[in-house]
Amino acid sequence: MPRTRLTAFSRFLLFLLIALPIVYFGAAWYNGEDPVANVRGWLGMTDEGLVNEQTYEEPAARDRPATFENVQELRAENARLRADLERCRSGKEI
Repeated sequence: MPRTRLTAFSRFLLFLLIALPIVYFGAAWYNGEDPVANVRGWLGMTDEGLVNEQTYEEPAARDRPATFENVQELRAENARLRADLERCRSGKEI
C-alpha cells in the first residue's frame, strides 16, 4: 500500500483545527466570559441564545456605610439617572 504525505496546506488546516479552539477558549476566559456557555448559545443548546457572563462591578464607593449624606447622594444620582433614561426614551440626546 503506498504511503501518502500531508501537503503543507493540509498540515496548516490541521494546525488551525487544533489551535483555533484553544486560542478562542483562552481569549474568552481571559476576557471574563464563559466560553463553554458561549458555544452552547451558538449551537442553540440554551434557551437564551448567546450567553455573555460579563458582569458590571460597582464602584467601591458604594461600600460606604449608609449615612444621611450617602443616602442623599444616592437619591440625587438616582433622580439624575431617571431623567437621563426618560430623555433617551423620548429620543433626545443626553
